[in-house]
Amino acid sequence: MNTSEAFGHFLQHCRAERQVASSTLAKYQDCFQTWLLPRFGQYEPSFIQRIQVLDLREAMLLRQLSPARQYSVIMCLKSFLKFCRTTLALPCLDPAEIPLPKRGTPNVEYLTNEEIGRMFDSIDVATFTGIRLRALCELLLSTGCRISEALALNRDIFDANQNEAQIIGKGKRVRHIFFSQRCRFWISEYLNKRVDDDLGLFVTTGYPVRRLKREDISRFFINLRKKAKIEKHLTPHLLRHTFCTNLLFNGADITHIKDLAGHQDIQTTARYYLGKDKSVLKRVVEQCLDYRVEQQPVPPYPLLADKSNYPTHLQSNT
Repeated sequence: MNTSEAFGHFLQHCRAERQVASSTLAKYQDCFQTWLLPRFGQYEPSFIQRIQVLDLREAMLLRQLSPARQYSVIMCLKSFLKFCRTTLALPCLDPAEIPLPKRGTPNVEYLTNEEIGRMFDSIDVATFTGIRLRALCELLLSTGCRISEALALNRDIFDANQNEAQIIGKGKRVRHIFFSQRCRFWISEYLNKRVDDDLGLFVTTGYPVRRLKREDISRFFINLRKKAKIEKHLTPHLLRHTFCTNLLFNGADITHIKDLAGHQDIQTTARYYLGKDKSVLKRVVEQCLDYRVEQQPVPPYPLLADKSNYPTHLQSNT
């Protein structure tokens, strides 16, 4: 069985047994089609050894791929090799022997309160598409949801006037999200303009009505960025970053932010959101650092005329 054939079984395994998200499947297919299958497709998986991985890493460097892209390709390769070893029982390279590229500290952007105000002012809530976009932005800023999580919500949560919900996020992890009063107000205004009976919270305007997809969202935020004159790359994920950084700057514990954001590992949360603002770090030190040691008065050094009591390094005449 060559790598190309094994990859087909790998995708089947991801869909049927692991039930990975469609976005993850698309990422796997992209990485394999672009980098792995052209190099290894005709060979058996056992052909892929450390030297071949090194050649692949060098090729990606020569193409000046970003660290994040290199990381994705190597992660896909490791997942594939693990499948070949454990499921297909093929004698191939242990993925634990393949080091991951260093991604460095991410440069996390977020919207300031002034930019949030400009964004909202640029949305025409007199139109259905405008009030739908306002409701979506309020939801993202209130909950920190990923866009896929927001689009998966059903309207019955808000028809029942609930102020929180349990969702299944990335990695099939269950968490609770909470809707602010302002968020509930704008979603209520949006739902009052709906004339369909579709279960989805955010739906299209055309007929037949269907739930909005991720692909539908990009153009809304591109246009909104231009209208609001925001220099940052305005996306739903930027609003998620804004949610997390706003909590951090207002004193939220990093472990609480981890749970609210739905991160599996607190190191992920720390990597993205700790150390991003010096004033936050200074406030943490001032408010939290306390050794409970009684301060002793520090006596002044003796007069210059009597140098015998000075520390040795200060007794010099120079």
